Amino acid sequence: MWVAKVKIDGSKALIGSRTIKFKVVVSGYPISYYIKKDGIYVYLVGFLFGEEKDKKSFLKEIKKDKRLLYIENKEDFIMAQIKEPIQFKKIYHHRIIHLEPIIINEKGEEFWTVGSWNKRDLMEFIDLFEKTHNGKLLSITQKEITNFSLVSLHPKMTSKQRKAMELAIRKGYYDYPRKIDVKSLAKLADLSFSTYQVHLRKAEHKLIPFFFEKSK
Repeated sequence: MWVAKVKIDGSKALIGSRTIKFKVVVSGYPISYYIKKDGIYVYLVGFLFGEEKDKKSFLKEIKKDKRLLYIENKEDFIMAQIKEPIQFKKIYHHRIIHLEPIIINEKGEEFWTVGSWNKRDLMEFIDLFEKTHNGKLLSITQKEITNFSLVSLHPKMTSKQRKAMELAIRKGYYDYPRKIDVKSLAKLADLSFSTYQVHLRKAEHKLIPFFFEKSK
């Protein structure tokens, strides 16, 4: 299978414009779609990451957008239906497979990992993104796929573990060089050093094997 990693500018898109405004991150998949004359109707599932107040503001505002037809959320899990312009038909192509969750970061940048057995279909997909979303092809390779999961967008963590990990990511704990240490993170989380460290280490213990498997 041909596999491509693509970065696009989603700063004016339904979700990306709000991740910029509210400093949140969204990770998810389009799981189904159908096409009518007036547009493409897409079903999405995903997770929302960020400060609680920012996530609430994100959801409150995005629900006002007419492109969002339906949405349900339970804690950080989201299921929604959106309407896309008909000219994006090649993006939602039946021969294009989403191999990893789409990541939409706080800058509105979207990172897609998609595959197809037909390289031409993949190149047409990339070409459309380059024209409409200032897309950039990061890599394209031909390889065998060894793992895939549509259900597990990330490993299941407790609320405390997820919050500890999110805080560490946002504050630069995993940057190089590190911008903050665990002691300072614990203070920001209003937890003792040992309690915060336990939550963070348990989250890492679940995440690292999960994403290592995905990278094989």
